Amino acid sequence: MATSALDPFSRLPTELVIAVFAHHAADEPLGPLTTRSVCRRWLHITDSTPVLWRRIVLDNTALKLPSLHHQALLYLQRSEPFLLDVEVRTHDPDRVLPILSPLLPAVSRWRTFSTAGFRNEHIQMTDLPLSSRAPDPLPLDRLVLTLYEFDFDELDDEPDTETGSAGKTRFPTFTEDGQMHLRTSALPSFLELAPLHFTHLTISEGILEATHTNAASILDLLLATPALRVLVFEGWQHDDEPLAYATPLPLVALPYLEVLHIRTTCITRRLLSRLDTPRLHTLVLAYLNVDFRVRSAEYTGEDGDSDDEAHDFSQSPWSDHATGMGLRSLIARSRPPLKVLEMDYSDMRTKDFQWVFDRLPELEEFRIVASDMSNRVIGLLRPTYNLDDGSVHLRVPRLRKLCLDHCQRLSGDAVVAALVTRARFTDSASDTHLYSKLADVLVSACEQVDGRHEAMLTRALGRRFRC
Repeated sequence: MATSALDPFSRLPTELVIAVFAHHAADEPLGPLTTRSVCRRWLHITDSTPVLWRRIVLDNTALKLPSLHHQALLYLQRSEPFLLDVEVRTHDPDRVLPILSPLLPAVSRWRTFSTAGFRNEHIQMTDLPLSSRAPDPLPLDRLVLTLYEFDFDELDDEPDTETGSAGKTRFPTFTEDGQMHLRTSALPSFLELAPLHFTHLTISEGILEATHTNAASILDLLLATPALRVLVFEGWQHDDEPLAYATPLPLVALPYLEVLHIRTTCITRRLLSRLDTPRLHTLVLAYLNVDFRVRSAEYTGEDGDSDDEAHDFSQSPWSDHATGMGLRSLIARSRPPLKVLEMDYSDMRTKDFQWVFDRLPELEEFRIVASDMSNRVIGLLRPTYNLDDGSVHLRVPRLRKLCLDHCQRLSGDAVVAALVTRARFTDSASDTHLYSKLADVLVSACEQVDGRHEAMLTRALGRRFRC
């Protein structure tokens, strides 16, 4: 008997076979993988029919992560040029980013996105600016990771207090301003991720309950994000692992990073000491001061780890030490062209300020709030003259903007002596390519700066001075 008589399906026209396969793929997410494995003809038909591959169901309850990555890449390639319906099935919210990572570079092709398991979510991706069909498409370049130690997904199904609508997802994975926002209990390792192409990354420890993210996990994630231009970490003031048991820290190269913002944490030194950021131009350190001993200040043997010879007053000696040593390490390794340094409720020891000022020739703006910095520190901004050869040394020679806010240890006389002397020198300097004139000086809420000092600063700086 002929083979065709035994196998009526083989006599069907290709168009009908495709229709059958499409119906099968609609009911069975892995249907294309099944049909392509039957025979050579079915393999050819399946692989050459993109419509069969447009629904990508990544089921972490059935397959492990490497298999899901292989499946995602295969579907992504075979479905070209169709839009994709992407679904993630998992009971673990920490797996969402690793599962999706191979597909994120093609997010502009997504038609819908949905999740099942730990939460139920459905997003019409073509309504977002990330879609290629949007009037002004945006790249998916911003990732926000919010860390929680427990789950708030039951809130997703409650009525929205602002709109009154029921069943609306309050914390969508993809937002209307073009961000990807995930809530997780732990950061993924770079070993679990396809390379991420985000240029902006925010990691935030949830405000409802303190989490304990260590420096090792942050640095490990950063190994998967080499394209970053902006990095923000907002934490809690909890200590890191004991040094005797601390996870070894990788050295992370972020060759394009331009802005680094670290806020409210005790792991500043461990983070800064393991970053290589040769293009960093803006560094913001906020709410790092603590009055308790932090383990990251217990390093020994590095240049500068000795006690501060100035013995200046400090309400936060341990965090001052850690912040200063972390900044020393970052600058020594990367030699960044830092132009903006902001320190808000963040301090260093006097000798760290001197070390840093001596190595920031491009710094244009320095802003410090609620600091215990002493008169010795503000005095570092004065020009110093070498009587032997008449040469002049001026730290941070390109400084144009200076803000001193709530610096209660500074005397008015020290502020006037430093800034008036500096202004006279830079205003009269002929080497304008070496020295910048002070263009904007703000002194705010410094108790020891009174009306007399304000008058002297106004005479020297004119409209460039604000109080």
